Amino acid sequence: MLLQDRIENGFTLIELVTVIVLLSVLSVVALPRLGGLSVFEEKAFFDEVTNAVRYAQKRARSTGCNVQVSLTATSYRLRQGSSCTSATYNRNVLHPLDRTTSYSNLSFPDGLTISPASTLIFSAISEVSFFPTSAAPHVFSVGGHSFTVHEKSGLVDVN
Repeated sequence: MLLQDRIENGFTLIELVTVIVLLSVLSVVALPRLGGLSVFEEKAFFDEVTNAVRYAQKRARSTGCNVQVSLTATSYRLRQGSSCTSATYNRNVLHPLDRTTSYSNLSFPDGLTISPASTLIFSAISEVSFFPTSAAPHVFSVGGHSFTVHEKSGLVDVN
C-alpha cells in the first residue's frame, strides 16, 4: 500500500482557525444582546397585566357579576363577591388556564411598577368604576408601556 493512496480524515488548521474566529466574532456581537432580557420581561409583564384587566371585563359580562381588579405598584389581583349582589369582593377569581390558582401575579420583574395604583370594578354591562376616582382618561403604565381603560365601555386599549 502506497502512502499516497491513504485518505486522511479531519479538519485542516485553516478550517479550525476559521471556526474559532467566527465563534469569537459571534460571541462578541450576539452575547451582549442576550443579556438584555429585561425588555422582554417588561413587555411580557405588561401583556400579563392588560390581559388580566381584559379578562376581568369579560368575566363581569359573562357572569353578570361585578369583578374587582386591584392594581398596586407591584401587583394585581382579580376578585368577585360571594354573590352577585355582594359589595364585598372576598372571592378570588380563578385563573382561566388551570382553574385552581387565583388570578394574580405570581412574580414581579425587578424595577417595574404599575402606575397609578387603583381599584377598578367592572359591572355586568362593562362600565367601570375607579377608586380613587380620577378624571378620564384612565391611563395605566407598566414600565415603558401604557394602556387606557375606558369608563363607559370597559374597553382596554393598549397605547
